[in-house]
Amino acid sequence: MHTINKKIAQVIALIGLVIIACGYFFSLGEFLWFKAGLVMWVVVFCSCCYRLTPLFKMRNPLRNFIQRDAQHLFVFSLTGLFDKKNGPHWLVISNIESIEIRNDELIVHSNNDRQLSVSIPGSQAQLHAYVSRILTATEKHTIVFR
Repeated sequence: MHTINKKIAQVIALIGLVIIACGYFFSLGEFLWFKAGLVMWVVVFCSCCYRLTPLFKMRNPLRNFIQRDAQHLFVFSLTGLFDKKNGPHWLVISNIESIEIRNDELIVHSNNDRQLSVSIPGSQAQLHAYVSRILTATEKHTIVFR
């Protein structure tokens, strides 16, 4: 997620340079619509830069994204600006066939041909350790980890 967020921030910065250059060369600074567009760009750029800071990871621990009760796994994903979360996605633990863990991504395959992929801020080792901690020994033996 960090590399993706870095690329998104670079693209947004490039778009901002184009907006500022157009505003300068075409004297668009006096128009209200241009000022509103520039403010909107600043908000989006600040969100992109915030996602690259350690504060972002500190405010978004794994326990906020992967939770469980007796029979279900609740998975949230990060979307939108700043710390907005999407979800929960309810997964019945007994229906989970395999869990694929990548850097900043969790992919869950269930026995009814359903696949759920969510972006979660965390390394592959952190995600694997957390998922192993919240599942029971019996569940770990029935679920294939990739």
